[in-house]
Amino acid sequence: MLFAAVPREMAAAPKPEEEIKRALDDPIGADGLKATLQGARRITVIVNDSTRPTPTWLMLPILLGGLKAMDVPKENVELLVATGLHRASTPEELQSMLGREVLNELSVVNHDAFDAKALDFGGYSSHGTPLWFNKRILESDAVFSLGYIEPHFFAGYTGGGKMVLPGVAGVECIMANHGARMIDHPRARAGMLEGNPVHEENVQAARKAGLGFILDVTLNRGKRLARAFAGDLEKAHLEGARFIDRSVRVKAPRADVVVTSNSGYPLDRDLYQAVKGMATAEPLVKEGGFVIVASECRDGIAHPNFERMVAETKTPEELLEKIRAPGFSEIDQWEAHIMARVQSKAHVIMVTTGISSRDLARMHLSHADSIEDALAHVRGALGRRPEITVIPEGPYTIVEPQAGL
Repeated sequence: MLFAAVPREMAAAPKPEEEIKRALDDPIGADGLKATLQGARRITVIVNDSTRPTPTWLMLPILLGGLKAMDVPKENVELLVATGLHRASTPEELQSMLGREVLNELSVVNHDAFDAKALDFGGYSSHGTPLWFNKRILESDAVFSLGYIEPHFFAGYTGGGKMVLPGVAGVECIMANHGARMIDHPRARAGMLEGNPVHEENVQAARKAGLGFILDVTLNRGKRLARAFAGDLEKAHLEGARFIDRSVRVKAPRADVVVTSNSGYPLDRDLYQAVKGMATAEPLVKEGGFVIVASECRDGIAHPNFERMVAETKTPEELLEKIRAPGFSEIDQWEAHIMARVQSKAHVIMVTTGISSRDLARMHLSHADSIEDALAHVRGALGRRPEITVIPEGPYTIVEPQAGL
């Protein structure tokens, strides 16, 4: 049996600029820009960093044009790059993300989650997490965010509240939001918002931080803008999630082997990111089965903490026990946690040119030069022709097991 779980393509907006303007002119669940800016003198716009394909270079000039039409001086506007726990964006990356003209005219700041002097306290979430944010947003009169929506392997969907937490939050706050208790929750999965504690805390954090207006876009397979959603943090984001959900959610049979990808560059740049592809396969692979992940990994494993955590344990089960122990807290533990969870269910084979078989073995992973070689290994291990489900788009697909299979 061979089954392909392929999401439906989203049609590209014929005129992306007009689609963004339409969303801004007709916000969902919120007053327009003019009402949002009433009396505001200090305005912060949160934008994604270079690890996300958000077309900020397209979105930002339209938003700024709207502010200019309301006589908002450009000196009143500051851009805050939502790095989360990522490194700061380089000048070259900022120019590519924002455009040279914007970069020359506006103040642009990279968030630093580790800089205590740049943070301020914003209260507690309902889960008891102390919420620390970049003080610039707490000191602003109006806060906007420019993001995009795609499935996220434990927060449900990107965009919305994720622009604040983890985007511009402090390290301790992020660690709690991504901790073992949250990751282990059965609703902390791709495509799940209701009852997902990670998503709920993201929204609560964004509310407390004063995120008053969002502009999120959806992108199709070719990374072209499909639809824009602007307005209230929750209502606009939910509309966007519902829109993309109709395309990316696919029912598929459980199988001995699930073949997937990490959706190409930039998501397939390292092993850390490739965990997203593994997580996509998790609901469909049978216990003791095989997950085959095609991912270039040009940057190798890339995250030293992630590598160390995995490599210093003998088995995925040992790693899970360690991460779930009371008081354990390490940067990147969530990625190690989810990979170990998949590995405890199935054997994972990486088809990659970026990481040696020796280094993969240290990460409790197998290596194959091609998908054909990986499948040949599986046939030999099973002693029969396997049932195979293929998920070509990896993290851009939400798979649900077909009933009875």
